[in-house]
Amino acid sequence: MANTRPNILWYCSDQQRWDTIRALGNPHIRTDAIDALVASGVAFTHAYTQSPICTPARATFLTGRYPASHHVYRNGNAYFPAHEKLVTKRLAEAGYDCALVGKLHLAAAKHYEVRTDDGYRLFHWSHHPTPDQAYGHDYENWLKHEKKVDPQELYANLNYFCGPGVPTEYHQTTWCSEMAMRFISERRDRPWMISVNPFDPHGPFDAPPEYLERYDPAKMPLPRFRDSDVERQKAFAAIDQQTKQPDDPR
Repeated sequence: MANTRPNILWYCSDQQRWDTIRALGNPHIRTDAIDALVASGVAFTHAYTQSPICTPARATFLTGRYPASHHVYRNGNAYFPAHEKLVTKRLAEAGYDCALVGKLHLAAAKHYEVRTDDGYRLFHWSHHPTPDQAYGHDYENWLKHEKKVDPQELYANLNYFCGPGVPTEYHQTTWCSEMAMRFISERRDRPWMISVNPFDPHGPFDAPPEYLERYDPAKMPLPRFRDSDVERQKAFAAIDQQTKQPDDPR
């Protein structure tokens, strides 16, 4: 059976629009790895997100249900509704070996995230790179114990708007890739599924220096927006904060 069912690698970058990808029409940026995926796979160029907000979008990906059905409408909900069943749980029940590396973000994750019955056997959690999680921050532990660097010192002097980030070998995206490759290379007699969820390219825009040096800010086009966009965002923010917890959609 293991030889007839496909392995599943779900790689979910964070806050990345389609127009940040060279293969999909952005001539100002290099996205070599993603371009290779576009060339060898299928790009859904007419697809729309079910929600522009992180937590409800992830909840829909993992349940197959719209936010109006699973009642996760916003970031910051205290918990994920226990009655909702994730596709990773269904895969685990069907015999898949499931793992997560990076974010989950089905609920608030300020200092830790309350897990639901998600089906992941291996759970390498890191909501974001900065070392301020209370416990269970596996990326921080990797820096300490494998790379022998102090996470607090490493992140102490970064520009949290836009500037050079930590070196590539210490970057959270590098950690995600290393943990994923370790899991994939395990010997097993059943199919596997892994969710690889790095924080990038979510702001702050702190790529390693050698990546930032590829671009001259003076030659990059400015974003296009209307003056009215800011006022509309204020109105949307007020609506978002009025939503209830997922089990109480009233």
